[in-house]
Amino acid sequence: MQPESSNPDVNQAKMHRNRIIWGAVITLLLLVIIIETVIIIEQKRVNQRIEAQAQQALGQFLKEGVPTTGRQIGANILFRNVRFCWSRQICINSNHLSATAQPLNGRQPLIFDDLKSYIVNVHNADVLITPKTMEGMFNESVFNYPGSKLRNLTVRINQGGNSNHVMLAGSLNFILWIPFQMDTNMTVDQKTNTLIISVNDLQVFGFIPATWVIQLKPFNLDKLLTLPANRYLTVHRNLMMVKPFGLFPPPRISGQMARINVTPRYIQLQFSGKDGVTPTPAQSAENFIALQGGMAQFGNIQMLNTHIEVIDKNPKDYFQFSLLSYLDYLPDSEVRLLKDGGAVVKMSDITQLRNSPSNIERPQNSTDEQRKKYASPVNKAENFIQKAKAKIKGWFGL
Repeated sequence: MQPESSNPDVNQAKMHRNRIIWGAVITLLLLVIIIETVIIIEQKRVNQRIEAQAQQALGQFLKEGVPTTGRQIGANILFRNVRFCWSRQICINSNHLSATAQPLNGRQPLIFDDLKSYIVNVHNADVLITPKTMEGMFNESVFNYPGSKLRNLTVRINQGGNSNHVMLAGSLNFILWIPFQMDTNMTVDQKTNTLIISVNDLQVFGFIPATWVIQLKPFNLDKLLTLPANRYLTVHRNLMMVKPFGLFPPPRISGQMARINVTPRYIQLQFSGKDGVTPTPAQSAENFIALQGGMAQFGNIQMLNTHIEVIDKNPKDYFQFSLLSYLDYLPDSEVRLLKDGGAVVKMSDITQLRNSPSNIERPQNSTDEQRKKYASPVNKAENFIQKAKAKIKGWFGL
């Protein structure tokens, strides 16, 4: 009797089984390859659609401006050497600003005490923003929305080489709160009227280089940051883009941004839009706010044809003014009524905002060398303490 291994029929059967098994394996592999190819192609199509949608959303964002205000009614505004404060941390200095305050619903009167009911369309202005104010803008307005993954932002001007960059530091929520600092450039895209913040260098935990990480597509900033449900902030790859309407809390600012210039002490933002009607000051003064035209309401006082000028009692420094507290200062102000029904109000600087930044003496010219003389040691100490607190909180995720 022959062994099984030498039986031709048995060998042939085994070879047949092997061929069937190998055929099944090859067929299975081919199916896997085909399925994976289909998945890859479909994923590529999905990514292309997502990218197209992102590009479309970005394009729409860049085209959009601010909410419509209806008919072009409102009060014309002229600032001369004014420090205007939205809050204790957000104050801008401007030697000249012309604008129009317009109600969002298109109705009159324009109620100045209802800060969310109108916007201020800036026509022409040159405003100086301190790093402390920029911190307030980022923390209170730009990145202050539910689900924001940035917090405790601090800002300082990083002087190096032939240009001055803006250094942002804070905490980023990526699984846990991670302290970071990044060197950025700030530019204005006039065509789309957008402030663009680009990242030059990024470090985490104070010393670990991480710029290369955000260059990887899965870790671009637009993948790490959640965005608010509005039209005024977006992130595209590693560019953060902000519309002027989103920079400040109410009353919101609109207008055509012309350029941004970072000096050793200030961030200088220029607006250069369509000229509006410039109010005629009722009285010659160095520092004042003049309003003219339209129906406006201040507290319980309503003016049918607004004509009012608020003059600084102490013109040696900027006239510090805030819509949050001006009514508290009216009883101690000097008021003179005009023949046309207008009024001239001589008012003290409004400094009684909670933890309000102290006023600074107004420079006599716009050069940075002249402004350096008015640096406050108290403000420097406060800035140092606030930055130290923010850094410690970021480290421990407080």
